[in-house]
Amino acid sequence: MKITVYIFALWASLLSNPLFAHPGHDHSDAGSGLVHLLWLVPIIVAAVVVVFKEITASKN
Repeated sequence: MKITVYIFALWASLLSNPLFAHPGHDHSDAGSGLVHLLWLVPIIVAAVVVVFKEITASKN
């Protein structure tokens, strides 16, 4: 499980917010928070699945 955490931390540290920004990237819009959350949901679900598999694999 440590390797998964290290890989995720490295991946998260290499990707920065300015990398994803562009001139039309407006954070002042009312729906921008929801749009960003919808982009993050698949990443969160994938992380939960990986952690769940790691936890259940260690029990066997």
